[in-house]
Amino acid sequence: MRELKSRPGGDIAVQGSMSIVRQCVEAGLMDALTLIIHPALAGSGGRLFDGIAPTRLSLVDVQRTQRGNILATYGPFAG
Repeated sequence: MRELKSRPGGDIAVQGSMSIVRQCVEAGLMDALTLIIHPALAGSGGRLFDGIAPTRLSLVDVQRTQRGNILATYGPFAG
């Protein structure tokens, strides 16, 4: 992933893989993290950030869709 990021070109997007997202956050390879929050309760499931050290993020953008979903985009902490 580090090699891909160093190459010129477009963005790298990861969809639906909590383990790859965790690895990118831990390795400092994340430029932006967009979480799509759906207004539905689905019971239990995995937690996105279980098992990694606390990481501060800054909220960069928030959008609300017509169906009530929230797209929250975070970047590295700018503090």
